[in-house]
Amino acid sequence: MSFSLKKTLHGVLGESGYGQARHLLYLFEVSRAVLRGQTHRCNICGYEGRFRTFGHPPRYGSQCPRCLSLERHRLLKLWIDRNQERFAGKSLLHFAPEASVQRFLRPMVARYSSADLNPAHATLVLDIEKIALPDESYDIVVASHVLEHVDDKRALAEVRRILRPGGFAIIMVPIVEGWDETYENASIVETRDRIAHFGQWDHVRFYGRDLRDRINAAGFRVEEVTAVEPDVQTFGLGRGEKIFVSYKD
Repeated sequence: MSFSLKKTLHGVLGESGYGQARHLLYLFEVSRAVLRGQTHRCNICGYEGRFRTFGHPPRYGSQCPRCLSLERHRLLKLWIDRNQERFAGKSLLHFAPEASVQRFLRPMVARYSSADLNPAHATLVLDIEKIALPDESYDIVVASHVLEHVDDKRALAEVRRILRPGGFAIIMVPIVEGWDETYENASIVETRDRIAHFGQWDHVRFYGRDLRDRINAAGFRVEEVTAVEPDVQTFGLGRGEKIFVSYKD
């Protein structure tokens, strides 16, 4: 909308009317974006076309309509495809396994296991805070959007315990890079309040930059992988989204 048109409308409608008109125009544009989606390529299932809007608040062009993968799944696939030698012949334990991720992880390794508290969702019933497995059981652990649900100090210690020397954990979480410290508040327990404060009813924190300190404190060496252009536009990734590859040296 040009400046002259804005000025004219403001004069005709008044401040309140102009504000309402702008809001209606915004709602129209949002509705059109939600219905239309955005065009990307899914590096998991090969779909090319318009991606769906997903999430609260909505993220335009974030979900593949064929395999239902999200931005973090496609970022993980991209990094793994570029580092296949790290997975060949290895054993891998995947917590809270997403269907789209399982499909590409399983053939990459010699031994794949999935784990969840719900036996219907995985092959092993395991609590990441107290993993009922021997020390040094796996070469690789995947925990994507898991730590924000649990006691992360206990979980990180347990993940490191079951990793073999030289193994690594792939960690992804919702993170606000502009925050120095992770936001936690044990008094927030109601569903509505957790959604408002942490973004989801079963989250217990929102990570800040000190996530790196938490991972380091558990004894890991961290390598960061960031979603950048042109991959963001090509595959529908989240701008600046991170993978924290955490090594047990």
